[in-house]
Amino acid sequence: MDDFSLQTLRYGLAVILLVLLPVVCAFWFVIHGAIGFWKTRPAWMAYWAALIVILATLGLIWAMLPMLLGADLGSFPGLTGAGAAIYLTSWALSRSIRKHLTFRTFAGLPEVRNETTTLIETGPFSVVRHPRYFMILVGVLGWSLAANYIGGYVVSVVFAFCLLLIIRIEERELCARFGDAYRAYQARVPALLPAPRNLGKLFV
Repeated sequence: MDDFSLQTLRYGLAVILLVLLPVVCAFWFVIHGAIGFWKTRPAWMAYWAALIVILATLGLIWAMLPMLLGADLGSFPGLTGAGAAIYLTSWALSRSIRKHLTFRTFAGLPEVRNETTTLIETGPFSVVRHPRYFMILVGVLGWSLAANYIGGYVVSVVFAFCLLLIIRIEERELCARFGDAYRAYQARVPALLPAPRNLGKLFV
């Protein structure tokens, strides 16, 4: 791949990163940040509200995109390749997570509808309490390295802090739903970062 093609690819990756990460945060804050409110309303209201916030977020990002992108830090095939390898690792991890979670769970539908669910403690969930968020952080790291734009790195760091806040919100919700069983799970399993000896279990 010549330098121009690599530069074009990196630009596209940076734009996707700058658009996607705020949209993910907007969706999760609307759904989980007001979960007590949504449980008493029809599910469609929660997702329409999320859609409106997402569209507003997209409009703001598009208007500010050149500023958000920041400086291009250059094309380095080795760095792009390393970023791609890290991102592919996150895809490998997603396969094990999908064995334990349905699309409905990913979308937060059981919480919005206040459905009875079972606490998952097997597979990657035996290693960290939030393996999908660990997967996302690995993927974001790889993506930002492959893009190599200042704006990509900045939005990735901001996204990581948003994810930590999302986890705190979800943990309160999970404690309320599962009670002592979840608190025992919290005491036994780390929230986000697995012990090195358990990394292999994430892919089971």
